[in-house]
Amino acid sequence: MKKLIFGIDGGGTKSHMAVFDQLGQCVAIGKHGPLNHESMAGAFAQLEPELSGFIKSTLAKVNAKPEDVSYAVMGIAGVDTIKQHAIISAMVDRIGLQDYLLCNDAFLGIPAGCPGGVGICAINGTGSTMAAIDHSGRTVQIGGIGAFSNDCGGSSWFGERLLAAVYGDLFKCETNTVMTGMLMECLGVTDADDYVEAITKQFEDGTISYASINRMVFEAAAEDDEMAIRILDESAAHYAGGITYLATNMDFPAEETLHVTLAGSVFVKEKVRVLPNLLAAKVHDRLPGRKAIFHPLATVPVAGAVYLASIKAGFDLDIAAISKALAENGL
Repeated sequence: MKKLIFGIDGGGTKSHMAVFDQLGQCVAIGKHGPLNHESMAGAFAQLEPELSGFIKSTLAKVNAKPEDVSYAVMGIAGVDTIKQHAIISAMVDRIGLQDYLLCNDAFLGIPAGCPGGVGICAINGTGSTMAAIDHSGRTVQIGGIGAFSNDCGGSSWFGERLLAAVYGDLFKCETNTVMTGMLMECLGVTDADDYVEAITKQFEDGTISYASINRMVFEAAAEDDEMAIRILDESAAHYAGGITYLATNMDFPAEETLHVTLAGSVFVKEKVRVLPNLLAAKVHDRLPGRKAIFHPLATVPVAGAVYLASIKAGFDLDIAAISKALAENGL
């Protein structure tokens, strides 16, 4: 009898894999870089050897092979369309896994953060995605395909909106913003005439990046900066729209509490809570009379993958115990 399950959270920045036995013990942990083919120079051709190597090397820590796994759940960023799912599923088949579930990583936040594994997950991290699992087990994903879905979230989006606001302040007579001073100080310039050369050079040489500057939006919002709050309001409207669609078009009875997990570094780690507060207010406005509770994810998303795998394999593991075991193993 196969006695192992594993879960993978494959993100756009980092990835985790956790292997558990049927007694609920975490027997192996794996850490990797991004597993989103969209962020790889070699796209799908690069993903396959990286995913295969990650899975096999982690299983090798307990002298196991893919065929020894009872069930695996893999939530991977970049699994957004039927075509992408088919391509990556073929990779998993070649790796040797027999029973598995492949999905977008946004779905992992639901079993990891929503009671009973039913609800909605909104991710705001490297990218922006929303996903839902309703009472009937139906799954739906919103966003995650960039400009095609007008994703108003994710670290790069906030960085881009920051740059647009600063350029507008400096050169287009648009709204004054304290973000201009913040960014120019970061660049080490004091004159607008030096701004363009400084920003382009430092982006090109890697001195700064979207990830290193997007916090300025939140810092400025904490100072009641009009432009920063406008950016956060735009993002909140994006997420509120997706959540409202999922709540009203899936099996989420209006008389029951709607549970929403907030996941990703922007939602979870950001200390300035203006964005989650704006989001909650907009959802309540759009769903009058309904109770919605927002849960910042308190564990790692891979816990949700392991939990789903345990259900599929009949291991009957508890999400709290899984989360505790992962924390004891450094996740």
